Amino acid sequence: MRSLPHDDRRIREESAELYRAPVAARIEEFLDELWENPEFFAEVKKWFEERSAVGEFPALRDALSKIPEEEAKDEFLVARWFDAIEFLTPPRTQLPDAISNVDAYREELYEGKAYLFRADEFPEFAEEWLAELSRVGYRGMVPFRFHNPEISGPVPTKEQPDRFQTAVSVNLGALEDAYAVVPEGSRQVLWLQLNGLRSIKRGYREVRVSDKPIRTDMAIVAALTALEGRPVNVEELRESLELRESLEESDVSLDESLNFFLEYVLLLLRYHRPDFSLLSREEKIGLLVHACARTNEFLDALKKLMSYLEYGTPDGKAKAATRDADTDVRAAVLRDVDGLTYREIGEELDVPPPKDFEIKGDHPRVRQMVIRGRKILVRAIGEDGWRRHIEAMKAEAKRWNSLDEVEQDVEDWVEHGVPYEEALRMATPGHERRKN
Repeated sequence: MRSLPHDDRRIREESAELYRAPVAARIEEFLDELWENPEFFAEVKKWFEERSAVGEFPALRDALSKIPEEEAKDEFLVARWFDAIEFLTPPRTQLPDAISNVDAYREELYEGKAYLFRADEFPEFAEEWLAELSRVGYRGMVPFRFHNPEISGPVPTKEQPDRFQTAVSVNLGALEDAYAVVPEGSRQVLWLQLNGLRSIKRGYREVRVSDKPIRTDMAIVAALTALEGRPVNVEELRESLELRESLEESDVSLDESLNFFLEYVLLLLRYHRPDFSLLSREEKIGLLVHACARTNEFLDALKKLMSYLEYGTPDGKAKAATRDADTDVRAAVLRDVDGLTYREIGEELDVPPPKDFEIKGDHPRVRQMVIRGRKILVRAIGEDGWRRHIEAMKAEAKRWNSLDEVEQDVEDWVEHGVPYEEALRMATPGHERRKN
């Protein structure tokens, strides 16, 4: 049952401005307090000892065991507390004080509060979820409590299997009495919970298994992948990677943006698979290529959803006005401004001619591209506007081509935001090198 009436917008309005504190600043404040407040440090140290006794923070425990002096241990504990900082720092953002019942607010948000918003308020609805994701952060991998001696190192968090009491996305594993299990012949981590909700029919607390990532983690990965991702030809990628000496080696056959994207995918893999560095080169390439393939599927599905929201029809179709509007407009420009033939345009835009081109001399695909592109331009600025713009582009091309190489380089840098004097300094040495 929803905790707020249908027309109650008070909580939404109260949470419109959320306080965001930089994570680094919070960590710094926390560490300062550890150094300066003995009582606080004693409390945190006791908490650490209780948690480490059940197997958490193994690296920190091992390092401390090698330090004989107690005082040195305390100093090391403070200095290395970054290893455990995720479990100790306050949420990355705090709800405003005006929200008196935080639990009710979060339940409403996770259960679904879109019904409180008008259509023009969708950005505010998105802002509330973005603020919650910022508060929660990415939980990802957590230290395992070593109930199972065969499992070591961090394991992925999973969603609580019982959703009866709360709709809030809570991870299972970090604090719960649960057991990590890896089925034979698999890498998947399951969390076994021995004391779930009580079965009214049977009388005992049920044994439950969780295998689903928490929703906030999925939302954060989805957002990052939408921002960092780009479509990749996976077969060409595999061939290119196989030519590299290592995955860290730069490769001129890959453009810069693709290399940046691959670094993002590698970051995902290295974080979620702590043993990634121990794998063979072939295994690393396989994981990277298949991760990119799944990124392709995600980006394609996301694009289809956004496209359908924009221009989908009730019968389920979402047919775009043109397959590639940008290329169509470029074709029209090459025809009307540069005066290229259809064949030349096809060569410029990498559109192969038809098999009977030498006989008929027609390039119908490019001709249709030019027609579609011209219609877009005319619809945007009118026939007279397009004619005037054609003349302006021709005049600009004549002026640009009249410049020497240094002048062109300088203007290019200035157009990219570089001050004129700096652009001149940068362009001149390059011009001298070209002359030599």
